[in-house]
Amino acid sequence: MWSKSLGFTTVIGFESDLDAVELLYTSLLVQATSAMMRAGSRQDRHGRSRTRSFRQSFLASFAIRIGQRLRAATEQASEQAAAETGDDRLLPVLAARTDSVREATETMFPDIVSQSVTATDGEGWASGRAAADLASLHTRDQVTADPTG
Repeated sequence: MWSKSLGFTTVIGFESDLDAVELLYTSLLVQATSAMMRAGSRQDRHGRSRTRSFRQSFLASFAIRIGQRLRAATEQASEQAAAETGDDRLLPVLAARTDSVREATETMFPDIVSQSVTATDGEGWASGRAAADLASLHTRDQVTADPTG
């Protein structure tokens, strides 16, 4: 939950999930910032800076695309778990957890208002989406049995 007037975000969820969320958020923030800085500053055809609009569009696009990728990964993991176990009982448990978090959010923030994101720089939008497609969603490196590889 983002509170613009107070300048902070509240993350609501189960204790077991919050550490992973913090680690993933930090990783994605570093990845987005690095990609955005590599893209450099921007100017319009008259030499005026458009870096701010580029970066705002970049970050909005990055965040939206990461959200899409995380939703797809969640769906895939749920389907895979059900297929591997042959047991659909996991899905109601996950749904109950989702409902519990939603109820807690609505209780804590009864006046939630959704706001749309605006992006005014097409190049920033495209660059942010491309960076999000390349971003790692893994919170730790894979360990292989082969020490050389």
